[in-house]
Amino acid sequence: MLNLLLQINWGDMQTRLGGEKVTSLMWCIGIVLGTLLLKRPLTKLLSRLITGITDRFTDKKHGKRFRDLTHQPLEQLLQIILFYVAVNQLGILLNHFVFERYASKNSGLHIRIGDVTDHIFLFLFILFTTLLLSRVIDFIYLVQQEKAADEENRERQQLLPLVKEIAKLLLWTIGLFWTLGTVFHVNIPALITGLGIGGVAIALAAKESVENLFAAFTILTDKPFHATDNIRLGSLEGVVERIGFRSTRLRSPDGSAFIIPNKKMVNENLENLTYRNTTRVKIPVSIKYGVSYTDLQKMVAELKAEIPKLNNIKKPVDITLESFGENVFQLLITYHLDFPIEPGVSSSDIKQSVAMLAYKVISGFTNVVPGESAVSIENEEEKPEEESTQEDDSII
Repeated sequence: MLNLLLQINWGDMQTRLGGEKVTSLMWCIGIVLGTLLLKRPLTKLLSRLITGITDRFTDKKHGKRFRDLTHQPLEQLLQIILFYVAVNQLGILLNHFVFERYASKNSGLHIRIGDVTDHIFLFLFILFTTLLLSRVIDFIYLVQQEKAADEENRERQQLLPLVKEIAKLLLWTIGLFWTLGTVFHVNIPALITGLGIGGVAIALAAKESVENLFAAFTILTDKPFHATDNIRLGSLEGVVERIGFRSTRLRSPDGSAFIIPNKKMVNENLENLTYRNTTRVKIPVSIKYGVSYTDLQKMVAELKAEIPKLNNIKKPVDITLESFGENVFQLLITYHLDFPIEPGVSSSDIKQSVAMLAYKVISGFTNVVPGESAVSIENEEEKPEEESTQEDDSII
């Protein structure tokens, strides 16, 4: 190998190709090829070094998650740095002008290839650096969210998504100003002053966003609900998945996602269904006239005796003569279920059992004419009489 190196005529390496030394061209090509071949191993090495540092502050199980989040932006950042080093080997080429415009004999605009590559590198460097830091924020959020879930700290679980979004917004804002200042040579103090002058117009344009942001802080301080709570807002009902600085996301029982502005969550009447401890169920039943007073008493007594025997029924069970119509009178059967219902039990199965039992008992005292039937579920609060109900009649 030494003899081979001695036999090489190194003087030929000083020859030029297109104005560039052959050695410079070889260095450029070598660095580019080395980057393409070694970028993945080098990225893995850097990721493991950084993971070794993070493992001192977090559990080791988070190491793989950190590598997965930061691998792509770290690889892109390393690649752009090495490509920039490779291109800078071509000093003669970089000094060539790609644009010249003379304003006068002594002044004008002159742009070299090196100026273009410098600005492209700065732009990509800032972009990938900001993206890498953004992924680090995501990692910190995931670790803290998991810790809050283990500690069952619902307040922290609710606050962390908002903190993450604000941190990422600030990060990308800094990245934007950094890009404007270094790549496009914008006078940042003058720009900020200009934004101050146009602040009124911006405030008017962002009025809804500002209102939603303050509403988010109201939700976090007043705590009308937390993440994972089941709430009802008007006709919408679902589980709270996340609270952002602009909107709150609900997941309905059928899997639909509702994105609701925080302003609406604060201004409208909201019912937190998670805070209830019982569920009230009503079955309105319309019965044709012809049942004797004695049979009616027996019917009510039997319903009160039989319904509590069913599983998961919570006393009291009330049977009331609700109203009189032209051809029918109405009984209202009211019973209660524990909330939440024990695992493995369906509330619809319980309601079906009660409805079938009521039908069986009532049909023993009268001729049955099947009609429409419906069961209306209500939330049992401290003042249940203030609740609204949706009822469809069953005619028997």
